[in-house]
Amino acid sequence: MKQIKINYDWLIAPTGDPFADVGGFVIKELEERFPDKDIMGLIEYVTKIYVDRWEAKLNPFFLNSKITQPAFNAKRKVEETMRYFQSLIDETNCEKIGVCRIIGQQTKLFIAGRDNSVLSGSGTFVNFHHTFEGGIMVSKEALIRFHFLPFGCMYLQGKIALIHSYNEFYTEYFARTNCESNLADIGRNISTGIFQSACKSPGTALFRFIDVATMDYNRKGGTKKEGSLTLYHFSNFGASPEVTVYSVPNQLFRFYHFTQGPGVKADWNSFIARYYVNSEYKNAKYNEETNYIDFEKKGVTIPESEYKNWTNIIYNKLLNGQSILSDMLNRSKKYIFSFLIVKTYQINLRNMKKETISKIEEMIEFIFNANDEAGIEKAIKKLNNARSPYLLRRFIIKDIIVKNYNEENQNTIVTVEEYANYLFPDTSLWREVRDVLLIAIYQKLHEKGFKINPDLGLNDEEENDNITE
Repeated sequence: MKQIKINYDWLIAPTGDPFADVGGFVIKELEERFPDKDIMGLIEYVTKIYVDRWEAKLNPFFLNSKITQPAFNAKRKVEETMRYFQSLIDETNCEKIGVCRIIGQQTKLFIAGRDNSVLSGSGTFVNFHHTFEGGIMVSKEALIRFHFLPFGCMYLQGKIALIHSYNEFYTEYFARTNCESNLADIGRNISTGIFQSACKSPGTALFRFIDVATMDYNRKGGTKKEGSLTLYHFSNFGASPEVTVYSVPNQLFRFYHFTQGPGVKADWNSFIARYYVNSEYKNAKYNEETNYIDFEKKGVTIPESEYKNWTNIIYNKLLNGQSILSDMLNRSKKYIFSFLIVKTYQINLRNMKKETISKIEEMIEFIFNANDEAGIEKAIKKLNNARSPYLLRRFIIKDIIVKNYNEENQNTIVTVEEYANYLFPDTSLWREVRDVLLIAIYQKLHEKGFKINPDLGLNDEEENDNITE
């Protein structure tokens, strides 16, 4: 690019602002594709696409901008836009000198409002911004970056979606791949707007992005197995601009990365496949044998390549911080499900202590060594009926600790410290201890080939002797 009056580092360097960062990476991509164009040439290139190919449909980004102005014809939209950006570069409309809110550098500042930036607020009310300013005050480089933002985003369920990460690889990957998709559609003469995501929900879009982005990251020699992601689902259109934020924190990112590893991926994918839902296919059911979803009402089957983009209940629970342990328990009753997934989930996402998991595994070994199939069946009944911490404590004391003592085993299976610190440290953990115990039992049954009704349970009067806490 030939030099003009602008700081090129400020056009592409990461800032931490999701909208500016994606716009910057789009500029970086276009610079490489069109090395003979300066920044005004690139601005003109995308502006003509916005106006001529996309019919100026940028209202979700910029409200009442030069491009979206209905009073202008196509030619004038391009001319007015180019005139505006030339005035920025020439610094003819500078408001003052100060620190840019985006770049963080001392420079000449310009007004950013809803017409030239995203979700920055309106200047209609004079008291909206600090010291009665007409908008947030940013550098010309920041405003130029915003202009390229649409090329790096995608449409998702009627709004714009943008994914950002503190690991700039993922932000850059998101921006560049969307830019490439837009350019490819333009090249095939099928582009009528920004790239349309195949996903049916923001949650699914995040996990599908992790799938492809981490694959590319590993292929390029990346070694870090962590990284938080944030998806901004927004619209800047009309009187009700809004944004919904979906986050994959570092712990969840690492856990999901683990589930896609060797040895556990097949179990995890079969588990979550039952939780894909689509309003167009109500009552459709996942077929374990074919890996298809069967929709008997219309006699069709949906392949994984299609249903993996549907809304997924498990993904939504993970994003909302809700437990999926009961779902894992239901899965374990009928199918082999790696206990390593359960352990990793409980330790990394539910903050269960490693010592608690180890003690549960030790108790499971005792249950299987000290009981025949009838005894194991009875243990399952008692655990299924343990609907209070008291009943779970009673089971552990009577059926494990006391039984271990009566059999005159030399090793104490549960010490007082382990009982207090790892099994019942507070009243909120007992359900997870019970469910992990049941999952471990079911998986042991699968390993040994035992056939026991997984939903065994006695009524409270018969099993618990009418004892209440």
